[in-house]
Amino acid sequence: MKNTIVLLLFILLFMTMTQIYAQDIVSFEVVNNASVGLTITPYEKWGMAVHDIDRNGYPDIFNIRWAAPGYSRMYVNNEGVFQEITNQTSIEAVETLEPKTRQTLWVDFDNDGDRDLSMATEDNLHLFRNDDNVFTEISTEVGFEGYKPPGFISAWGYWLGGWADYDLDGDLDCVVTQDNNKRMYLFRNDGGHFTNVSAEAGLDSTAMAEDYRFSWFDFDLDGDPDLHCRADMYRNDGGVFTNVAAEMGFSTMLGSSVTYRDFFDYDNDGDFDFFKVNGYPTSGEITEIWENRDGMFVNATEELGLDIPLDQYRGLTIGDFDNDGDPDVFVQKNSAEGLDVLLVNDEVAPGERAFADVAQFVGISMVGARKGAAFFDYNRDGFLDIYLSSVPHNHILYKNLADNGANWVGFILEGTQSNRDAVGSLVTLYTGAKKQIRYTICGNGFMRQDNPWVHFGIGYETSIDSVVIRWPLGLRQVLTNVAINQYHEIKEGEVSAVKTHGDVPFTPDAFQLEQNYPNPFNPGTQITYHLPYKCNVKLTVYNVIGREVAVLANQNKQAGMHSAIWEAIDASGAILPSGLYFYKLQAGSFTQVRKMMLVQ
Repeated sequence: MKNTIVLLLFILLFMTMTQIYAQDIVSFEVVNNASVGLTITPYEKWGMAVHDIDRNGYPDIFNIRWAAPGYSRMYVNNEGVFQEITNQTSIEAVETLEPKTRQTLWVDFDNDGDRDLSMATEDNLHLFRNDDNVFTEISTEVGFEGYKPPGFISAWGYWLGGWADYDLDGDLDCVVTQDNNKRMYLFRNDGGHFTNVSAEAGLDSTAMAEDYRFSWFDFDLDGDPDLHCRADMYRNDGGVFTNVAAEMGFSTMLGSSVTYRDFFDYDNDGDFDFFKVNGYPTSGEITEIWENRDGMFVNATEELGLDIPLDQYRGLTIGDFDNDGDPDVFVQKNSAEGLDVLLVNDEVAPGERAFADVAQFVGISMVGARKGAAFFDYNRDGFLDIYLSSVPHNHILYKNLADNGANWVGFILEGTQSNRDAVGSLVTLYTGAKKQIRYTICGNGFMRQDNPWVHFGIGYETSIDSVVIRWPLGLRQVLTNVAINQYHEIKEGEVSAVKTHGDVPFTPDAFQLEQNYPNPFNPGTQITYHLPYKCNVKLTVYNVIGREVAVLANQNKQAGMHSAIWEAIDASGAILPSGLYFYKLQAGSFTQVRKMMLVQ
């Protein structure tokens, strides 16, 4: 009964607020392909990979050919207009010999600043090094090859599970599966050369290879990337993987056709929830959302009023398309009939959420065979657009008309000690009473690579309190003075505050210790303080009986604003219990103490 009331509230609000609705959500229009340089692609499609391959600040498109004849096409984006550069690659020559391209992913595997292209086909694995948008295949040279035992099998069926720095050594590794041989490969990247370490990582069982569609995600937020596939969850414990699906609550999930799935924090409570899409109508499975409740996942599908018709789906992408601060879901069908599904995520009452399909109301109109879907901001206006590859339409580009007045912020991250693409970064944004999190990945699952940048909608908030970036190798960086409605290019460890062009560094007139935020907190909080001149600073945390439990700073600091993150651990790394704590700033002759509350 509660679920029905929540959904009816949502629908009633949606249907009765026609004028406000146009401001609250957004609408889309179909872009004429020729007007933005998207040329005719006369071949059967098989998804796409979206990324800023030339790092010019605009996301590019790789449109994947599935079956011969024809070849995949590569488009670079020049301020919202695309230019095909396929002739600068050897892809056509490869695809002439290998009829079915299964998956492609952009990745800067050698950390040289150019994004390279990895490709899996029915027959082989390929890696093309990018040198200023000229691509050269180096697969054999660097050991990025699949094993082919003797026999009569000619189509091996390779899949790219994605790239991540699983061993936290600063470069990106790749997981690959092989259908016909039932093998799994974990290619460890050792300075640009690859070694298959699947056996020592515990990933060499036939049962795992049968899952074959893997993706990386740090689902337990412990700092190292884990693997998930269908209903199986493989936790990374120091480079060795263990299936923990049952202990996470997933033992009752039916997963035989869960081709499309993803983690996202739908309720903005600081942990990642799980969304899965039914892939085949004959399987009898349904699309579901599983809520993360203190590390255990609970099926919340009925509770949230999520009801998607049983059909065959061929794409899933997640992003805040209306910039209201709540991540939404686009589910793409693979049929000539019926519209795709655009699920708007909304808090319909305090503490009550629901998903409703608004596709038919906001301009989602194209039908016909299509595979793969991506949210991406092709024109950098801060509102997420939608791209699909399609046989009858070649390309489907839905432009977000950005007509609701909501605010946003975006981040383009670059690692310096961590991998250059900053894959594996956790970004937390605080605005008012709201907290949002994003995790960066390379490869979003079957047939897709989307959302190349970190993007947050913030609704009608007009300022951001702070942004905390946990870089892949563990550095925590706090950004303040973050301007809204623009993208910020952030290098690992380079700045402690974001300043737009023309800003003059601000020097406080007096010492100040701010109240920590958030407060109460679990598990982390930010403590900000201001110094009018350079001096020695000591920032200390005490428990309620006055015992020192952590020292967050003890060094000379320049004048200005500084921040520290405390994650409720003591000097030995032990997690501290809930309760009242005090933090004390000593700077020069200045001393100030404030209270904070930890709620575990």
